[in-house]
Amino acid sequence: MRRIEKTNTPECLQAFIDGQLAIQPQPVNLTYRDFPHKPQLREALSKEQYGLCGYTGTPVDERIAQYQTNNPVASFSNHIEHLKCQQACRAEVVDRGEEYGRVVADDLSYHNIIAALEVCGAEVEHFGAVAKAAQALPILPTQEDCEERFVFREGDGSVDAMDDAAIEAIAVLSLNHDTLKSWRLAVLSTWLDPDVVQTRDDFIGVIQAVTTPLADRMPEFAFVVESVAKGYINENDL
Repeated sequence: MRRIEKTNTPECLQAFIDGQLAIQPQPVNLTYRDFPHKPQLREALSKEQYGLCGYTGTPVDERIAQYQTNNPVASFSNHIEHLKCQQACRAEVVDRGEEYGRVVADDLSYHNIIAALEVCGAEVEHFGAVAKAAQALPILPTQEDCEERFVFREGDGSVDAMDDAAIEAIAVLSLNHDTLKSWRLAVLSTWLDPDVVQTRDDFIGVIQAVTTPLADRMPEFAFVVESVAKGYINENDL
């Protein structure tokens, strides 16, 4: 994961919340389901994340079109993902003795919402948001230390966990899915070609390139490339 630094709630979402709260004598339909401006919110989330999925690092912008699997039924899209699922957000309101739709619940909290790659059509290709579904995720991409909890491997494109919570997160999101590993491997072989990238300065240059946004975008799997490049520097004392 790459940490997502949340800023201010986008105007499209805040205006909806404020408008519903202003309804007299009581707010109504104050739910994500009734929120009408999802395309605008999706665009704001994608820009905040530099065009990358908050779970996997795959693109969620127009670059999605270049991604394919061996299963022709699978398709990919940009999905507005709730870190805490909408059912849990609704249950919290009910458990407090309040009426869902009349108070602001976490299904409308910008800090609970990210852009994520959605896999449609082929269950065998389910990873990321669709694999998580309504499960609780022990590590969130909005947490400060999320990047330190995972290590990526150049040899096969896999990801290793640094603690028990990361082990569970990898399982919940199916981050070692064969398709994801093959995509990571292809990107790593491009950025870290051993015939080109050899010295400490070479690796530092790669890290700077993948961590510097360009036109509000970062390279696909930027944090994966960064992780492996830093590993080379540390392991080889460069």
